[in-house]
Amino acid sequence: MRETLVHKDHPVKFYSDVVKAKGTFLFLAGQVAQHPDGSWAQGFEAQTELALANLKRTLDLAGATINDVVKVTAFLSDTRYGDVFNEVYGRVFREDRPVRTRIQCGLLAPECLVEIDVIAVIGDA
Repeated sequence: MRETLVHKDHPVKFYSDVVKAKGTFLFLAGQVAQHPDGSWAQGFEAQTELALANLKRTLDLAGATINDVVKVTAFLSDTRYGDVFNEVYGRVFREDRPVRTRIQCGLLAPECLVEIDVIAVIGDA
């Protein structure tokens, strides 16, 4: 079970204020924009798209979907990428968005511009 709650008097956001969830928790490793051959996607938008595609693929491995995600932590190499991140993120998380934190930091490798870490919940334990 998953229920999202948002303050109605706040402007539209790319995240929910609270997500209530009951079931089996899934904790995914951070997803980056590497192809199976180890190469990196080029450019921030392409990296965000690939990191989210890798996220979907990993959720599928556990029998979950993007709709089961309750918490997202996004690590960006530069805050200037924020608007592009929101645009790509909004194509994937359209409604009942999970809770989200966005952080600027150094990442895994110089080629890495974004990493996305999530917690998902499936079933009604």
